[in-house]
Amino acid sequence: MENPILYEQPLNERMRTFLRLEQLFRQTRYSLGGFSMWDSRHSVNGLIQILELLARGDLKNEILKELERLQASLMALQDRPGVDQAQLGSVLHQLQQAEAEVHGQSGQFGQSLRDNELLAGIRQRTSIVGGDCNFDLPAYHHWLSRDPERRIADLESWLASLDPVIQPISMILAILRESADAREQRAEGGFHQQNLDPGQPVQLLRIQLPQAMEVFPEISAGKHRFSVRFLEPRGSERPVQTDQNVDFLLSLCAL
Repeated sequence: MENPILYEQPLNERMRTFLRLEQLFRQTRYSLGGFSMWDSRHSVNGLIQILELLARGDLKNEILKELERLQASLMALQDRPGVDQAQLGSVLHQLQQAEAEVHGQSGQFGQSLRDNELLAGIRQRTSIVGGDCNFDLPAYHHWLSRDPERRIADLESWLASLDPVIQPISMILAILRESADAREQRAEGGFHQQNLDPGQPVQLLRIQLPQAMEVFPEISAGKHRFSVRFLEPRGSERPVQTDQNVDFLLSLCAL
């Protein structure tokens, strides 16, 4: 399939959090190197959203649980024929290192950024629509007026302080995504439903569609089954389910 559009659907709250953090890190990193103050604003907004997400629940414990679960699942493959033992050993070593580094982190993720006076001031204004104008936050306006190189250096430093979060999450998602091969499926009349094997803890669904296909999936998933409706966009009107058969690629990521 050339130039596919990839849609992902997490099946539990842990994966939802990991995917949201991954997206926020990507969009923050993308705008970080821009020289305009609007690029810097976009990166700062991304950092603020990351901090808000990190403040919810015990993310450190969630990452450790997933690293331990992946290690247990991969160790069970060691005696299986056809498994590349060298590659498996390398992945297990990386997971063990990541687990040790997460264990070594003291305090809450992102605490140094919460203690940053400039960022703390911006965070306090996020509940107000347009609350980060220059008359609201003159210190922020002053920072935005600095040379781009200085702003970018600050942003690089702030984002690097969050490496202990994004690195293990990136590793977990990469391993999970590579755990399943994409298989061809057909949605008759734009609808597909499938049972899930209770013996395999599927954590992520991935659907690939050709870019030229004018439909998108609406996924509903539970512990035992999932369904997909392929909808046709109708401009400003509500999308409707297509009545055409839709061929797509499906990956059930479980490990």
